[in-house]
Amino acid sequence: MQPSLKLPFSPDILLDALIESIICIDLQSRIVFWSKGAERIYEYTAEEAIGQHYAMLFPGGAAEEAETLRTQAPAILSKQRSVFEGWRVTKSGRRVYVRVSALPLFDPEGGHVGFVGHAVDITAQKQAEEALQSGRARMEALLDAQSRADIGLFVIEEGRVVFANDALCRLFGYTEEEVKALPSYLELAHPVDRERVAQNHQRRLQGEQFPNRYDIAIVTKSGQRREVEITASPIVTEGRPGVLVVAVDNTERKQAEARVQYLALHDPLTGLANRVLFFDRLEAAIAASHRRGGAFALLYLDLDDFKPINDTHGHEAGDLALRSVAERLRDCVRESDTVARLGGDEFILLLNDALEESAAVTVAEKVIASLTRPLPIAGGEQRLGCSIGIALYPRDGEDADSLMRHADAAMYGAKRLGKNRYLMPK
Repeated sequence: MQPSLKLPFSPDILLDALIESIICIDLQSRIVFWSKGAERIYEYTAEEAIGQHYAMLFPGGAAEEAETLRTQAPAILSKQRSVFEGWRVTKSGRRVYVRVSALPLFDPEGGHVGFVGHAVDITAQKQAEEALQSGRARMEALLDAQSRADIGLFVIEEGRVVFANDALCRLFGYTEEEVKALPSYLELAHPVDRERVAQNHQRRLQGEQFPNRYDIAIVTKSGQRREVEITASPIVTEGRPGVLVVAVDNTERKQAEARVQYLALHDPLTGLANRVLFFDRLEAAIAASHRRGGAFALLYLDLDDFKPINDTHGHEAGDLALRSVAERLRDCVRESDTVARLGGDEFILLLNDALEESAAVTVAEKVIASLTRPLPIAGGEQRLGCSIGIALYPRDGEDADSLMRHADAAMYGAKRLGKNRYLMPK
């Protein structure tokens, strides 16, 4: 039986984070999640879309959809993220061109159960680029396209901007006259990218062939940093060589993609690493320590006296207590260490480069002292404690399962002996 599809983030949180389309499909290409952004782009409601085959969005139907998944699935699974573009068809039959960022979906046991795609409608940009490449009424077509979408256009000649459309001026916060008055077009690029932009500009003017679309950081008139995608193409105007640049503001999209990635790897309540991110870092620590003969420690801890807070003051107070615990745990470790919430009131600390048992003991004692300080809850003070199990690599195991098993057993041993103590495997 195929495992059920379980999203690695809360749909409600996701809807708040994303301004564009988010669609999830299972391994049979059935749509299982459909956001408001997807409804806006493709015109289908969630009730109409969920349960339908993903092929309904492809102009070429099932054959095109199957070919897209066949070619993209290996990249998605191997790289953990894939970006591709293509035409789609809406409920009304209108064609839209989208850029899709895709990630694989896994169930709690690590089985691959589907895909999640975040799509951005870039139809106007695509039409503008096609008009540029075709050479037919280039500037008129581009100006018409930008009037329907915020696509910035500007022309560079001899190192200065000689033309800028309204969308470009809005993006940067300048008037057209102010943009043209800048001593160099490089004033528009953020300092972190100016050298790269200048090099690409010179290569393009010299006729070198290389990808003409890439992301850069810009700086607005007010000093704000924004992220844009530019497409730059050499042109000749009345015998003068120049470069025509199409600029699309990608700041919100990049923030949304980063938010998706963050939600997939972090506990939404505390902001700590979740199980997925923790085990990824644990495997990395094992590999690194094996290569250089190093050592590290795991501290598996369970809170003592947490249940009475929930029972007496409610889950809101319990959530506040867990967030306070997370903050205190962060203060007990270094930047290079990892603090994760495994679920409920169970946490785990990965202490990198803990070469001696004494280093783990010092942190365990620090954690106990920190967590036994009173918590301000519901107008009063509540006290917590914790039981900690310590496992050391490679002494207590050379793989993740062995280390976790020993740390877990030691933690329960500490709990049986009483509160606020740590224990190591025998």
